[in-house]
Amino acid sequence: TIADYERVKVVEFLIFYKLRSKIFQDLLDTQKIDLNLLRKECLSGCPESGDFRSISWKILLNYLPTEKSLWNTTLSKARKEYEGFLPEFISKKSKSNQSSDHPLSSDPSSYWREYFDDNIVLLQINKDCRRLYPELDFFRRPTQYPCDKIFESGVKISDLRNRIETELTRSHSVATNTLGAIRLVNSIDDHCGTSLLRAACDDEEIRDGKHSISNGALDPNAEFHWEVVQRILFTSYKMNRASSYVQGMNEIAAPIYYVFANNPDPNERRFAEHDAFFCFNNLMVEIQSVFNRNFDQDFGIGSKMETMLSLLGELDADLLQKLNRLHLEPAHFAFRWITLLLTREFLLPGNIELIAYLVCCHLTVMENHTQSSAEALI
Repeated sequence: TIADYERVKVVEFLIFYKLRSKIFQDLLDTQKIDLNLLRKECLSGCPESGDFRSISWKILLNYLPTEKSLWNTTLSKARKEYEGFLPEFISKKSKSNQSSDHPLSSDPSSYWREYFDDNIVLLQINKDCRRLYPELDFFRRPTQYPCDKIFESGVKISDLRNRIETELTRSHSVATNTLGAIRLVNSIDDHCGTSLLRAACDDEEIRDGKHSISNGALDPNAEFHWEVVQRILFTSYKMNRASSYVQGMNEIAAPIYYVFANNPDPNERRFAEHDAFFCFNNLMVEIQSVFNRNFDQDFGIGSKMETMLSLLGELDADLLQKLNRLHLEPAHFAFRWITLLLTREFLLPGNIELIAYLVCCHLTVMENHTQSSAEALI
């Protein structure tokens, strides 16, 4: 019967799942992790239970060494380093005491010029993070580990909130609701009418105003997961200003943070932000050439798109000819595929598997060629 068949399938799945868990348990229990074997097993699928995926990603993204004895030292050092970044990039109000450095100064080297330029980027990051994966409520839920409780560096939940609110008031271009779904007032962007933003605005938590206070502001005692991703991205931008922030990078950072923030071990979950920051940065280093305009034709995005078209011509010449007839330039579709590793094309569960696959493919490619993750994607 159908019921018997379904029971058999459930039993087979449970046996398979236990087998996969045992494989990862044995693999990660060794004193020196076999990177090739780990990559192979991750390509076949990582068990959802335990912290198998979290540990595997940290190793594959060059955050943890393969020598297990070095893990505690590596994590402790990196986490302290991240906390050291935050007072400079997040909570520091001003580093200029010179009377000549006026907020209206036109000097390109002025602190205030940098501050206002950073605010433009921060607003874009804020807008992207507020509408992260609206089909899930995870990013609109408060984290168990808000920054003012886990950081000893004096970083407060209000630091970026106040900066954003001040900039919004100054620019007079947007208004926010209680959980941050943005309504554009004067300069509605291309995404305003999409189902993505509408879904974010229609979220049950947003309608009910959970974790908000009567005046419409965010609850000062609750920090939301999307705000953690926002801080990761802004800190990363401040450390890598040459590459800047590209809209959609939030789609890459969010799955990494999600995996670490759902680690069953609370001692590790507490440091999800720290670990996600370094893993995200390490991943972006591999594809940084696509964001540098000086490398466009030699190593950058222009070169990558040409490579993609060349491969398409070899694999499906008819499709390439049709694209040419329709005058569909690669910039219309391939640009965001390559720069954002296809993460804007799938939902969160798919992106979790996609990132693991791309990282593993990158390791395979690097064994034989000096190529980047973007070329592994192509």
